[in-house]
Amino acid sequence: MPEERHENDAHEEASYDKALERRVVRKCDIYMLPILTMVYLLGVLDRNNVGNAAIAGFDYKYLHTTPELYNFAVAIYFISYMIFEIPSNLVTKILGFHIWLPIIMVCWAVISMSQAVCTNVPHLIIIRFLLGMAEAGFPPSVIGYVGLFYARNELTLRLAIFMALVTIAGALSGIAAFFIVQISGTSFLGFQWLFIIEGIPTILTAIVVALFLTRGPGDARFLTSEERKFVIDRLRPEGGPTEIDRNTAKAQIKLAFTDVQVYIYLIMLLCASITFNALNFFLPTLIKQLGYTSVQAQLMVVPTLLIATVCVIFNCWASDKYQTRAWNLMVAHITSIIGLIGMIATDAKNPSLYPLRYFFTVILACGSYSVIPISYSWFSCNTVGQYKRSVSIAIILSLANFGAVIGVQIYPATDAPAFINGNIICLSAVLAQVILVIGMKLYLDSLNKKRDLVILVKHNYKYDFELKNNKKKLREIAMKLVENEPKFDEVLCDKHPNWRYIT
Repeated sequence: MPEERHENDAHEEASYDKALERRVVRKCDIYMLPILTMVYLLGVLDRNNVGNAAIAGFDYKYLHTTPELYNFAVAIYFISYMIFEIPSNLVTKILGFHIWLPIIMVCWAVISMSQAVCTNVPHLIIIRFLLGMAEAGFPPSVIGYVGLFYARNELTLRLAIFMALVTIAGALSGIAAFFIVQISGTSFLGFQWLFIIEGIPTILTAIVVALFLTRGPGDARFLTSEERKFVIDRLRPEGGPTEIDRNTAKAQIKLAFTDVQVYIYLIMLLCASITFNALNFFLPTLIKQLGYTSVQAQLMVVPTLLIATVCVIFNCWASDKYQTRAWNLMVAHITSIIGLIGMIATDAKNPSLYPLRYFFTVILACGSYSVIPISYSWFSCNTVGQYKRSVSIAIILSLANFGAVIGVQIYPATDAPAFINGNIICLSAVLAQVILVIGMKLYLDSLNKKRDLVILVKHNYKYDFELKNNKKKLREIAMKLVENEPKFDEVLCDKHPNWRYIT
């Protein structure tokens, strides 16, 4: 009898933990995620509204400059972003996410609104530089903050929500721009009102962030004391929030700079940033070339981005459900390649081909927007230790902005309407990513096999010829041998069965 009661107690405890886990995740989704997604949406909106303003009159002609210098002024944002991202992250560590984020939100909102008074390109260069400085700490801080509350098997979908907001922000910006730029009868032009009006919600949201968010799960207001402890305990095996000594922290930071995988992920994301940011800034311009007026182009951006959002969410949901990264990236890359080849191959001056070119633009958006969240999840999940992960994310996101600098300059107005050079650059970047993804998968696959073999040796398991050539069976055996050990796999290569925590 005692033995039977013990088994029932264990079963009830396991059920209780699962119920508690579901409740905690649901609370995070309801109370925290909407605020952070709104912050992310507004940040993207304030950064990218210059793209909508450009086709409404805020272009190189208005600023009395050349297309190349205009694009450089827009791109200076990313140079400033790279310079100040790591320092801003350090300030976040010192002051806390809940204090530093509202401060920089107000700063970047005011700076973005100041674009309304730009009358020449030096003004735009200064304002875009300051905007990059203000926004530098916000994306990695938000991503890092989310990682404090969610397990790795829950992370891709949440990151997908943030990245999907980039597309939703573009759609909302297009709808808003359609109405705002038509404002007349005032001393301001329509695109000036666009900058001013879109900055106001950011300031209001900063107040909500300051009042509601806290430093982390340990003092989260929407969780009970029991739930706070549970969040910290369940993420500890994954390198979640926990106290570590100074020497361990230094060792983790050093590893972030010496791990070759960090730099491979960096190159992958740098290449992805080229196409991603080219679309962010020039999608309205690309669509305008298809025979639409400036106002019509603002609206035609919306269905493109909404379709892309659905594809992003579905691809990332599948990535989390089946715990795959490389295969989902390959699907996204192949989709992008189809879109780019279609845009290069079709005649941009033939009106009968405009619907087909629009279709290829939608296909390109579906592929390129899916890459970013899955890439974020891949390198975030594969980075062990909270300090190494934090520094690695800062390194990757900071230096990957070189791709953004390239992306916002590859579609100059002088290349309209075909933009052949820009499309070829994007295609080259996507092909480079395909090579890197395949290489990384093969490399991690070999590491995972070595881990399996080490497990077999550790448990004195017989390793015969049949097992050597049956990788699936090898992993199943290794999984069973470690099922009572800590559920943590350092080098996730798609679905690794030793990582039982996510299944």
